[in-house]
Amino acid sequence: MAMKVKILRQTLGHVEGVSLRHYKPNETYEVPPSIANYMVAEGLALFEMRNPEERAKPPAGKERRGRKPKRVSRQ
Repeated sequence: MAMKVKILRQTLGHVEGVSLRHYKPNETYEVPPSIANYMVAEGLALFEMRNPEERAKPPAGKERRGRKPKRVSRQ
């Protein structure tokens, strides 16, 4: 089972025969649990728990409307 991690900074080296130099900062990858745990423990990545498609959607019932706010006139 793969785990999603978001890379925080460029890394070098190998873990379990896998080169870490190909992982780019600010990108999210699915990696084996042992590599994900290593990267997080070393401060190289964060666990990514969200689905990227869900982040783009507003919460249910909170859709933005295209209306402008009412203007209040001062007299």
